[in-house]
Amino acid sequence: MTALGSALTVLLALVPGQTGAADPGWFWNAPHCDTVYGDGSVTITQSDGETLAPTTGKLRAVTYAKVAALEEPNTLISIGKQSIQRSSDAGCSWQLLDKSPDDLSTYDVQAGPGDSAYIYSVNDQPIYRVHGSQVSAVLGPVEGGGLAALDSRPGRLRVVAGDGQLYDSSNDGVTWQRTGVPPAHDLFAYDAVVDPRNPDHVVVGVMSDGVYVTYDGGRSWFRSRAVERVNAFSLAISPADPSKVWLEGYDLDRSTRFIWESTDGGQKFREVLDQSRADLINGNRMWASPVDPDLLYFSYGTSFANFGADLYRFRPSTGDLTKHHNRNDGIPSLAFNPSNPKILYLGLAEER
Repeated sequence: MTALGSALTVLLALVPGQTGAADPGWFWNAPHCDTVYGDGSVTITQSDGETLAPTTGKLRAVTYAKVAALEEPNTLISIGKQSIQRSSDAGCSWQLLDKSPDDLSTYDVQAGPGDSAYIYSVNDQPIYRVHGSQVSAVLGPVEGGGLAALDSRPGRLRVVAGDGQLYDSSNDGVTWQRTGVPPAHDLFAYDAVVDPRNPDHVVVGVMSDGVYVTYDGGRSWFRSRAVERVNAFSLAISPADPSKVWLEGYDLDRSTRFIWESTDGGQKFREVLDQSRADLINGNRMWASPVDPDLLYFSYGTSFANFGADLYRFRPSTGDLTKHHNRNDGIPSLAFNPSNPKILYLGLAEER
């Protein structure tokens, strides 16, 4: 091996991320455009939402766009209404990959290894698989049921079903195997998150009963403390420090919505924000910074009274909270540019 090859091997070994792979951010670029060429469903901001890049197209109703940045350099996948789209230039332009026969409003998109992504719904079937420019569909593990979360790693999919049960697939979703047991009987899962470093660590938010957490892939579960009587609508986990988990929900005893924070992976939570300081609803979407374990974004938006949308930036350790407003009907999705997490991709909503 040449000296240059040896040096490169050592350099890649020092880069954090999946074993044997360099951080994809090393190979990404910042978007080199002032305007996004697309249908208006995705925009770019480098100012936490204060200024949004204009788009050549106008988003059509009724659309709730979602977006994910892939490991493949400069590649993103977005969904909106019935369209599945791809960008290969760091979000500057978008091309249609496929049209879905289903309304994708309740679907989300999750990046997988390399140039893959998975599109799934908490309510509906099927799961759409994106590999490069090819889109295909498979059924999830529960007939007629959706998924609260999907985690994709080389050679394996892990999903959380609507009752909190985990399922695994080693053939890209063609067949599924039940893993472990449900957290409890007769649960309805609103949301779930899988630890990006350890897929056996899963946190599930449910109706009325708060949060359940497992560290052994669902073989045993713990009920999280201090949120036992909570509708746990939304969860986020920090890629920078997966011991940090955030919960947005409704406290049934106090009739108040909060954001709670856990610093032990979801075993116990403390309140860090209440609805007197921010517009909290039954399910604000939240996104954790990939590099800063003390930085959380969340959004609120509605077309009612032409309100528009707010993107919040929240630092739980200090309580520092800022927001920027725009005229869209919502921000149902956010993705971070892997080379520069200050560059945000926003999936937008249009309800009118």
